[in-house]
Amino acid sequence: MDLSSFRSTVKVGDYTVWLFKAGVKPSRTVGLGCVANVNGVAYGKQARWNTDGSVTIIGGVGSSDIVQCFQRIIPVPDGVEFRNPLRID
Repeated sequence: MDLSSFRSTVKVGDYTVWLFKAGVKPSRTVGLGCVANVNGVAYGKQARWNTDGSVTIIGGVGSSDIVQCFQRIIPVPDGVEFRNPLRID
């Protein structure tokens, strides 16, 4: 999945930032680890990939934070299956 960088306009806690409508979805929530840095601040952001396909930033972001994402490869956790919700009959 491609997580695009963005600038926050409000301060929020855990927040679903990316809402993927198509593609595979995990059978249970998957921790993605550190997926981004906040520009000008010495800390990164972790995220979760949810069963509806959305991705949530953990710990939130502040107003005017620039969140710079980077590529990351993670192993598939035990017990997680991926499904494509579209059926072609």
